[in-house]
Amino acid sequence: MQYLTLALDASCDLPKAIYQRFDLATLPLTWLAKPTELPPDNRSDATTEAWYQSLTNGTSHSLAEWSRKELSRDTHLSQSLDNTWLLNSDGALIITPAKHHHPGYDHWNRQAATLQPQLDRVRHAANLHSHFRLRVMDSSHILAAYGLLVQEVAHLHRDQGLSIDKLRLPMLAFSRRIKHLYSVPAFANPALYPQTPAFPKLNGLRRFVMSHRGTLPVFQTLDEQEELVGHATAADPITPVVDLACTALKQNRLNHATVNASFAGEIEPLHQHPAIRRLHEMVSQQGGHLWLSQMSGSSAIHCGENAFSVAFVN
Repeated sequence: MQYLTLALDASCDLPKAIYQRFDLATLPLTWLAKPTELPPDNRSDATTEAWYQSLTNGTSHSLAEWSRKELSRDTHLSQSLDNTWLLNSDGALIITPAKHHHPGYDHWNRQAATLQPQLDRVRHAANLHSHFRLRVMDSSHILAAYGLLVQEVAHLHRDQGLSIDKLRLPMLAFSRRIKHLYSVPAFANPALYPQTPAFPKLNGLRRFVMSHRGTLPVFQTLDEQEELVGHATAADPITPVVDLACTALKQNRLNHATVNASFAGEIEPLHQHPAIRRLHEMVSQQGGHLWLSQMSGSSAIHCGENAFSVAFVN
């Protein structure tokens, strides 16, 4: 079987055990971190903690302004290829977050086009004469939905042996089936990312009313279409999202065993949250399993502290 390196943006929300099981690689987000202030986001415990600390010390505001000016910084794609992927796999499939939310897709596509002619020469010098395949694919999703799609792609390749050429169609088909619900506290502070928000744009009057009332939007993404479907509060951004998910699961049962959820904050207390326990019971009754993971530090800054995301197929 052709063995691929599956490379992901750090904002792909999955439990650590899944990263380890499928041997998933993370591309560090160097464009979002000043090297003198924060290390590149790679989902490691130490780096995630450093990014989370920036949420409480005011660094996130300066990062937002800085990142808009530095999107062309290197993401260590060439270094990752030279050091690991190029000599230990037959190809690399880079799965990016939704390109309409994130600059990574176009950036990595440009890097891949530049690097591809060099790959065979490097492999030949190492006495590896097979052709190395390097491709970039858009997941069309963010946060927990992005992770759910990656898990399915990893399963298709690692467990079922699909090659890089046969992954695209099932990946696109599965992407359209994912239902994603998420609340974004950063919406209440449009000064953080006024030009490139991590959520759908709403008119100024609605934004003002929601901010004045202290409510946060809950969005649903289905088949790449996003709409406002409810409201949450800063005190509890979880229950309204879970309520919507449970209602959807009552109407149509799970059609894929995994329900993936992520949270921009401490995960352990979340296990005792009444809404999470209720969601876990419903998912278990339908023969599925619920995953919980912490959002990466850069996702927490981009979407807001206590952002909550849940993705499933029903």
